[in-house]
Amino acid sequence: MKTRPRFFVIDADDVIVQVSEEYHGSMGRFLGHSLWEYLPRAELLVRPHLERARHAGEEVESTIFYAGGTVELRVVPAGARLTVYTTRRTELNVRTLGTLAESLRSIERELAAREPVRHDRPALGFLQALP
Repeated sequence: MKTRPRFFVIDADDVIVQVSEEYHGSMGRFLGHSLWEYLPRAELLVRPHLERARHAGEEVESTIFYAGGTVELRVVPAGARLTVYTTRRTELNVRTLGTLAESLRSIERELAAREPVRHDRPALGFLQALP
C-alpha cells in the first residue's frame, strides 16, 4: 500500500492555508494561523529553505534535524504559496547508550548522504541545534 504524502500549504505570510489529511489531526486547528505558531522552535531551521524556494521560484529539498530525528523537506513554490512536503526519517532512540549511539550514527550517515558539501552556495551565518 502506497503512503500518501504529508504536506501543508502556506501563503506569502507563512499562514497555513491547507493541510493534507495526514496532517489534519495535528495541524488542522492551526489553519489560518502562522506556521511558526505550530512549529515555534523550527523557524530558524525551516525559514531559510522556504525563503530560498520563494526567491528562486524553484523546488528546494533539504534534510534537517528537528524534534529528535531527521526530517526531509521538499518545498514547492506555486505563485505566492508554498507546498511543504515532509517525510520523517530517523528517530533518536534513547533507551540505552548503545541505541542512542547507533541512532546518532544512522542520522549522521543519512545527513551526509543527503547533503553533500557545496562550495558554490553561501553558508548560513549561524549554526543552531534545537530541542
